[in-house]
Amino acid sequence: MREYTFTVPGGQPEKKIEAMSLKKAIIKYGGKPTDNDKFVHINWQSKKGNSSYKVLELPYKPRSERKGRL
Repeated sequence: MREYTFTVPGGQPEKKIEAMSLKKAIIKYGGKPTDNDKFVHINWQSKKGNSSYKVLELPYKPRSERKGRL
């Protein structure tokens, strides 16, 4: 299991989630956007020890919702 750290730029405390993949961690997080914060920053460490970083727009929509039924 990897540990994903979700940070909102508005000053709210970090939220740490353990999951097998980034997609599952995002679903567990399930953050709702506030008036000022529409993005969340995600940090995690890969198997090889490399630090990774991603910025995600809230609310998260998976590919199936963005593209419709494939």
